[in-house]
Amino acid sequence: MRVKIRKQGNSLGFVVPASIVQAAELKVGLEYELQIDGQGGLYFKPAVVNGWVPDMSVDELLAGLPDGPLHYEDLPEYVPMGRELDW
Repeated sequence: MRVKIRKQGNSLGFVVPASIVQAAELKVGLEYELQIDGQGGLYFKPAVVNGWVPDMSVDELLAGLPDGPLHYEDLPEYVPMGRELDW
């Protein structure tokens, strides 16, 4: 599949076609590593963070959180123990 490189600010970019997004299961908001293979071709793969490849974007992770501040009492199955009893 051909794509056209375009100027985007001080960088270059291209649109990833929907069929590639679907086939590669790319997700909006995840980080990917862009690399060059030995023959000058480009490829990218999900970035590994501390040995873990996230399968959810930041927006998906934060979607279920309430808008206000969190408190230990709001967490299900939270049992205080140790130093947090003194807070």
